[in-house]
Amino acid sequence: MSIRPIKTWSYPGALLDALVDTRRVVADLELPIPLGNAEDTREIRDHMLDQLDHHLIPRVREEASPAIVVVAGSTGAGKSTVVNALLGEQLTPSGVLRPTTRIPHVFHHPLDTEVLTSVADEAKVQATDAVPRGLALVDSPDLDSVRAENRDVAENLLEAADLWIFVTTAARYGDAVPWDALRKGAERGASIAMVLNRVTLDVAAQVRRELVERLAQEDLESLPLFVIPEDTRGGKDLPADVVGGLGRWLESVAAASAGTIVERTMHGATESLKEWLETLAERMDDQVSAAKEVRAEVRRCAAHAEAKGGDTWYEEISTGVLAARWEAACSEGGPLFKLRHSMWTKRRSAREQRDDVLHAIHKDVLDSVEATLSAAAGDASVMMVETLTDGDESPGTWLASQRDPRDARVIRERRAADATRAWMSKCHEQVMRLPGAERGAEIVGEEGLAVALASAALGIEQARTILGVLVTPSVGEPVHLARAELTGARRYCINREALDMMKPTDVPSLMPEVSSTVRLRRAELRGLM
Repeated sequence: MSIRPIKTWSYPGALLDALVDTRRVVADLELPIPLGNAEDTREIRDHMLDQLDHHLIPRVREEASPAIVVVAGSTGAGKSTVVNALLGEQLTPSGVLRPTTRIPHVFHHPLDTEVLTSVADEAKVQATDAVPRGLALVDSPDLDSVRAENRDVAENLLEAADLWIFVTTAARYGDAVPWDALRKGAERGASIAMVLNRVTLDVAAQVRRELVERLAQEDLESLPLFVIPEDTRGGKDLPADVVGGLGRWLESVAAASAGTIVERTMHGATESLKEWLETLAERMDDQVSAAKEVRAEVRRCAAHAEAKGGDTWYEEISTGVLAARWEAACSEGGPLFKLRHSMWTKRRSAREQRDDVLHAIHKDVLDSVEATLSAAAGDASVMMVETLTDGDESPGTWLASQRDPRDARVIRERRAADATRAWMSKCHEQVMRLPGAERGAEIVGEEGLAVALASAALGIEQARTILGVLVTPSVGEPVHLARAELTGARRYCINREALDMMKPTDVPSLMPEVSSTVRLRRAELRGLM
């Protein structure tokens, strides 16, 4: 028999490009937000990748490869016995040990060696003239094997098959696992034949009738059904006429319809792929919508946190230690008490005392403001997570899991410290623009004036009084501007916290155009198939 050219499309190269592009798009997709259907969507994506990697792309790429015929079934169904009978010799082990077939056995015509598909990569391969040219016969592990790796191999082989020979027995034909596999195969358009093996003559008619009724219930009545009587002599001695019908059917497949079977399988698998792509596009729309809602809710929580406390929010800043230090410094005998007495203020000892106390006050201001800004950002973060949390599978739980709490705290505190120092710099710029600032700086230094303005903005009256003495009696406007700058610093910390919280949604898979890319792949496949 000459090599059968499997040319199922006018432009196989275009289809190959489309499938490869589809595989790339699907593999790059992420489904980060835990929606109710996220796990199901991940299963669809993984199933698509399996189909593309193990069946569709290899089949189009290797157009001259033989049609893959997988002999599958449950434990003890006699798959290896049937294979040996078809081949006419004992080429695969059969017996009472379960599972007998631990790795797939691939049998093919010697002239098809160079065009075998990837199915042969992890199987025991044997060439034999007993297999018609253009077919590869695969003895598969049990679908319900006690070994998980055997079950995985069997399921992968069925995904890659062009045709199944499904072997069952009178005792096992009602098992759930095989019927589930049959349904999946029919859904993706695989060609299937059923073999009822080891049937005793006394129950053959009844079992065949019940099996035909079950096939009709499953809308599988068109499947070819072959009955093999019980035999006690072993697969290699099974008379040829017993499996003659199945053998002749396989020969006719190789001679006339192998190309049709492959094409049917490809069309069925590609049709399933189109449906999966549309489902995937819809699920990606759900992900994009969820990401949009997450970002909107985070921004809303940030705005709420910014508005908390109104115009007098700064009153929440702890100033107990700061106020006590100012009161002590300005009381009689304190280093800031005799600022009006110019002769005293020029003394070196007095200047050193003022510098020491103002340095301590400067540290108190930084500590208090830093702690408040960090706490405001932390409270906003908690609010964002709690608002978006409704059970274990919710955006809030997911967002919280994307950040290490310790790292987030370190970043938050560092950011609050930077914002506080930037605010102090603004206070320095403002106070030095006031009339009389140069004279005041000669007494307490520029840093002292900046600390006094910052303290006045926090509500420390003694600091406000010092500014009135050293710079100008009218300090209302500078204090108001310093508070506005402080509000800006808090806004910065809260908004940066919001940006950190939203960062997990800034991935390509959550961009609005991602579903369009998936639908474009589907449209391209529709145009080619």
